[in-house]
Amino acid sequence: MISKVFRIRRRSSLPFYCSPVLLFIFVWLVMLGSLRFEISDVSYPNFSLPVLIFAASLLSFLLGYYLVRIICWKQVNSRASACYQIDITRLRRFNLLLACAALPLIVYNYATSGLPPFFALFGLSTKLIYEYGRLKQLSGPILIALFVDAFLDPSIKRRISYSLFAFSSMLLYVARGAILIMLFQALIVLSIRTSMSKKRIYLIAFSSVAVSAVFFGVLGSYRTSDALLFAGMQIKTEFQQWPIIYVWIISYISSALSNLCWFVDMAHFDHVTWTFSYTLLPAFVVPINPHAAIMNSGNIVDGTSTYLANYFLDFSYLGIFMMNLLLGIISGIGSLANRIGRNFLFWSVFLSCMGFIFFWDFFATLNMVILFCLQALAQRYFIRYLPSRASKQLEEGTQG
Repeated sequence: MISKVFRIRRRSSLPFYCSPVLLFIFVWLVMLGSLRFEISDVSYPNFSLPVLIFAASLLSFLLGYYLVRIICWKQVNSRASACYQIDITRLRRFNLLLACAALPLIVYNYATSGLPPFFALFGLSTKLIYEYGRLKQLSGPILIALFVDAFLDPSIKRRISYSLFAFSSMLLYVARGAILIMLFQALIVLSIRTSMSKKRIYLIAFSSVAVSAVFFGVLGSYRTSDALLFAGMQIKTEFQQWPIIYVWIISYISSALSNLCWFVDMAHFDHVTWTFSYTLLPAFVVPINPHAAIMNSGNIVDGTSTYLANYFLDFSYLGIFMMNLLLGIISGIGSLANRIGRNFLFWSVFLSCMGFIFFWDFFATLNMVILFCLQALAQRYFIRYLPSRASKQLEEGTQG
C-alpha cells in the first residue's frame, strides 16, 4: 500500500525553525533576553560576557556553515527529487515494532519500580523522577519516534492510538524536557510536509507553544511547588509576584546561560578531559565527573548549562569554537540540495536538539543517538523518492 505523492517544500517556504542558522540565532537571542532579566540572585551580573560568548559562537558556527557551502557549491541548487511517497505497509509495520518494543520496557519499569512518578501528583507514593525505572535511554527515543511517525499514517485511528500511547507513556515519567523535544519534532515534520501556507503554519506553531507552556507550567507547579521553585532557582523577591508560568520559563532558560558564564568566569583549565562523552554512555557505567566541584558551587543552579558547558570545561575556549564549528558544518550539509526537507525525519531530530541548546547538549546523548538511528532507518525504510524526471513532469503538470 503506497500513499499519494507528496511534494517537498522549498526552503524559502519553510518557517524559520526549519533553518538551522535562523534557529541557532533565535535561540541565542532568547537566551540573552531571558538572562537580561537577572531573575535569580545568582544570575551572572556582567552582560558583556554572554554577548561575547554569543558572538564567538555565531562566528564559528557561520564559519563552518559557509565553509561547507563554498566547498560543495555545486550541490546547493541540485536537481534532487522534489516528490516522495510513503510505503504505508512498511510504515505501519515500523510503528507496530516500536510500540511492541516500548510496551515491555514500560511494564518492566512498573514491575521493578512501582507506580510511575506521574501518580505522585495525586499523593501516591512513587520513586523520584530520576530514580524511577531503568533503560529510559532506550524507551525514550522509541516513544519519541513512535509519536512523530504516527502522524505519517493516513488512518486517523492509528494516528490517535499510537501518538496517544507514546505521549501518555512519556507523561507517566513526567519527562517534561523529552516531551517538549518530541512535540517540537512533530511540529518540524508537520511544517516540512504540509501544503499549508507559511502564515497558517506559524499560527499552529505559536498556538502549540502557548498551550505547551501553560500545560507544562501547571504540571511543573504540581510536581514542584512554587516555594521550592523560588528556593531552588533563588528567584529574587520582586519576581516572585509574577505569574508562575513567566517565572518558570525565564528562570529555566536564563539559569543555563548564567551557569555557563560562571564556568567561563571561574574555571581554570589545566588539562584536557572528556566529560562531554559521558552522556553517550549507559547511565549505569558513567564515571565520576572531574568537574563536580565547580558544578556544585553556590552560583550554579538547576544543573543545566547549555550545549557548551561540557566542551568548555573539557577543552577551554577551543571547545566553544570547535562545537559551534561542527554544528555549522552539519547545518551546512543539511542545507545542500534541501536535505532537511528531503530527509525530514532524520533532520527533525537535529533541529529539535538545536532548539534546546539553551538547556543542554542533546546532540551527544545516548538517547538522541538512538533516536537519530531510528529515524534514519525509518526514512530509508518507508519513504520512497520519485525519480527526478518524474518529479519534474509532476511539477510541470501541476503548473499547467
